[in-house]
Amino acid sequence: MDFAPEETHLAFQRMANDFARQEILPAVEEIDREKDPAVRFPAVLLEKGSRLGLRTLALPEEGGGGGADLLTLCFVGEELGWGDLGIASTFAQDWCVSHTLAGICGDAQFAEFSSRFTIDHAAHLTRAELSANPPAESRMPYVSNSGYNSGEKADENIPAGAASEGNGWVLSGFASHVMNGAAARWILVSFDSEITAGENGRRAFLVDTAAGGGARIVRHHDPMGMRACQDADLAFENLKVSEESHIPCETGAWAKNIPAFCALPASAALGCARRANEQATDHARERVQGGKPIIEHQTVGFMLAENLMELNAARRALHAAAWAADQDAPDLRESYLTQVFVSEACERIARRSMEVWGGAGYMTEAPMERFVRDMTSFMHAGEMMNSLRVRVMKLI
Repeated sequence: MDFAPEETHLAFQRMANDFARQEILPAVEEIDREKDPAVRFPAVLLEKGSRLGLRTLALPEEGGGGGADLLTLCFVGEELGWGDLGIASTFAQDWCVSHTLAGICGDAQFAEFSSRFTIDHAAHLTRAELSANPPAESRMPYVSNSGYNSGEKADENIPAGAASEGNGWVLSGFASHVMNGAAARWILVSFDSEITAGENGRRAFLVDTAAGGGARIVRHHDPMGMRACQDADLAFENLKVSEESHIPCETGAWAKNIPAFCALPASAALGCARRANEQATDHARERVQGGKPIIEHQTVGFMLAENLMELNAARRALHAAAWAADQDAPDLRESYLTQVFVSEACERIARRSMEVWGGAGYMTEAPMERFVRDMTSFMHAGEMMNSLRVRVMKLI
């Protein structure tokens, strides 16, 4: 089946590549060098992208968005990831959540959200799965109370739950490693059945942090890569929300949105790997050793050939999975497998590209070490690859 880009894909692709070249590349080094994770988030740069329509690209056209399907978003995500993986992942999180809201919210509820989200260029989205605070595996044994940034509080015991109260709800719980956690105006909060006192299904709420409070930021994490992203721990402490924020999800509604959370971050990783390979190829053509450019040495040429092979295979796998999901018959097994394959291929490409530079590759003045840091962070930013393999095992 042919997944060659159509004119619509190419138009969005060109817009994203122009933004990456003109806005992201000149700013990314300064962002990466910023030491304080609480002030590192490039809000001004992201707002420029929003005014081009990038932030709302996944919203339907009737809701004021770009109406892009998953395949189109994959083309755009790759170009933004080529500029910077962290910035691309921030937009990808907006796309994933807005795509999910379109599938699980009622028409009136989604229309109300869309009308406000499209006009607020500084607003971002995130998703938080609440648990008791904090789960044991989320505790950082090497961090004392003094290890928190200014204004942050150490963890406290916060029970998790959603209780009906009057004409609204009271939410409590803790969410760790939330992307866009501090910048998000709207947070898609969900609880599993165990937390909701044995009720069947899942409870979900769309919390507008601008409407009378939101989550407390417990901690800004400082990742080694993808430093333009926000990685925060959030605490919800008896947060009162209106009944209108409650999302009565239909059975199976969440599963339909899993392909977006698999494909869109992977498209950003693909762009990062592509740029790493380009930098490696340029270096191999310019670096002379043994009387000829090192690209003519088999060891280097083989590594670059491996890169091209994995890039092409990963892109085709990603586009095939995105196209299949757009046909309204998502295959969850294929989505999980594609995310694992693309992510691991991209990490290998980044590391192999650094090796082409030899000993200079891991020096901070070279461009390659940041790609490796970014891909290492990406592999740990969401669900781990072996966890996705376990999900596939259950679907075999």
